[in-house]
Amino acid sequence: MSMRSACFLATALVAVIADRPPVTHIADELPTNWRKLEQPVATSHPMTIQLSLQQSNLAELQNVANSVSDPKSPSYGKYLSLADLDTLTAPKASDVAAVENWFSASNVPFQRVRELVEVSLTATSAAKMFTTSFHHVANDATGQSVVRAGDYMLPAEVDDAVAAVYGMHGLPLPPRKPIGASARQNPVDVTPAVIQKTYNVAGVTPSGSLKNKQAVAEFQGQTIEPSDLVKFFEDYVPKGIAGDKIHKFVGTGGVGTSGVEAALDVDYIMGVSPGLLTEFWYWGGLDFCADLKNWTNTILSDEDAPLVHSVSYGFQGALSQLGCKTANVLDIDVNFAKLAAKGISIIFASGDSGSGYNWFFFEETLWPSWPASSPWVTSVGSTRFQENKVGQPEMATDQFGSGGGFSSMLPQFKAQASAVAHYLKTATGLPPAKAFNATGRATPDVSALGEGFQVIAGGKVQSVGGTSAATPTFAGLVGLLNEARIKAGKPAMGYLNPFLYQNADAFTDVTVGTNAIGRMGGKYKYGYKCEPGWDPATGLGTPLFGKLLTAAMKAVDSKTDLIV
Repeated sequence: MSMRSACFLATALVAVIADRPPVTHIADELPTNWRKLEQPVATSHPMTIQLSLQQSNLAELQNVANSVSDPKSPSYGKYLSLADLDTLTAPKASDVAAVENWFSASNVPFQRVRELVEVSLTATSAAKMFTTSFHHVANDATGQSVVRAGDYMLPAEVDDAVAAVYGMHGLPLPPRKPIGASARQNPVDVTPAVIQKTYNVAGVTPSGSLKNKQAVAEFQGQTIEPSDLVKFFEDYVPKGIAGDKIHKFVGTGGVGTSGVEAALDVDYIMGVSPGLLTEFWYWGGLDFCADLKNWTNTILSDEDAPLVHSVSYGFQGALSQLGCKTANVLDIDVNFAKLAAKGISIIFASGDSGSGYNWFFFEETLWPSWPASSPWVTSVGSTRFQENKVGQPEMATDQFGSGGGFSSMLPQFKAQASAVAHYLKTATGLPPAKAFNATGRATPDVSALGEGFQVIAGGKVQSVGGTSAATPTFAGLVGLLNEARIKAGKPAMGYLNPFLYQNADAFTDVTVGTNAIGRMGGKYKYGYKCEPGWDPATGLGTPLFGKLLTAAMKAVDSKTDLIV
């Protein structure tokens, strides 16, 4: 072929690529109870839209995250810095140029922080830029309302460069009423003292050092009134122990009337580990997936971020109900992998709807909670005392169902594979095979008490339950493990799951109960029973703090690569 012919073909190819039609992104139908309003969106209504660029070396990122988190690896504890992560996963220059040139050509101001390109526009300008229209949508059952785009378009070269888009179709989580005590099921009162006694929490005294901080993440109106926390410490934490004040508020606020969820999270992550500095990270938007992206990006950007984050939010069902597409889930999962590589423990509640049974379009499906079903977070289920008496063995909660199951979207991680395989081989009464994905990421990983927690909100005591009680409880214990390790010159625990499954004997196996139970205690057609070993109702079981502490202190020291 002549040089002239080659140049002609190359020019023609560029022209074909440039002339490719734009890519249309379809807006899913509105979920049940949501409807489009006739009221037009004001031309000046502000819109914030974020384009997350494709990132590089994601397989290598996962390898690194696993290696630095595995106590059997010589790389254990050798966590990556933000600069390391940026270098490893940086988007291609051509992808950056494709997106930035598109905005620049339209005279649209933008800002880029690593992979995330953000624009703030009026609804009229955004509609023109993305070839769409915006409309108000409202939920008659919950009273929630948002502005949402219809179908929108991206130029083909921009679409190639982008992994996910936020701010167009997202919806909020549906509000949930707290799970309180009932006449039918009246759980024993659980306080920090009960947790301390039940799990033998001893041997670590927090110093209040800035080197070891923990946090709760809150969303959608769940703020906190600091005086409620002061009263909780006065009533339930031994006198003379400091720690009744939140160290720092991060995000979009957080101080206000105490939401029961926020109060529960703060009371128990701090009540279990009094004296350990605790931060309150709050995002008040009405787009759950966009808030998750911004929350995780903020942790990654902060070299002084807390080492443990407790999160009591998630959804058991099709994520299209949140306007959250597969691309968003996978993009957020990359951030969770980065946090694992950075040595941050992310701990999620496994959900309060048991097996997540749903009959949908003539199909029976079981839904675990997401983001608890990310392979890069630790998922916490819930238990109660048998006979509702302190000191009795624990069983899976039945005031509500302890969330758990198998993800249809995200893969099982290596550390849990043998435990899950044993369960599937030996369990009785499994749901039909077509109702769950036996090779998906399985939840929960562990459990803790989750009924009858005494919480102060609005100056009054409430008895509250949920995996959202078990989660800050377990997170507080992890904060204590970090305290012991850091005092000994060791790195923080980081991504916990490899350590947990290698130390199953540091948990009390829970073998009584099932999660074929709904949020309000009703029975489901299908679910998973507690069995010897790991199971999808209570995971590995409930913590034996002394054994966890011993195992944590015996883990590989990254400075010497020796067992100490």
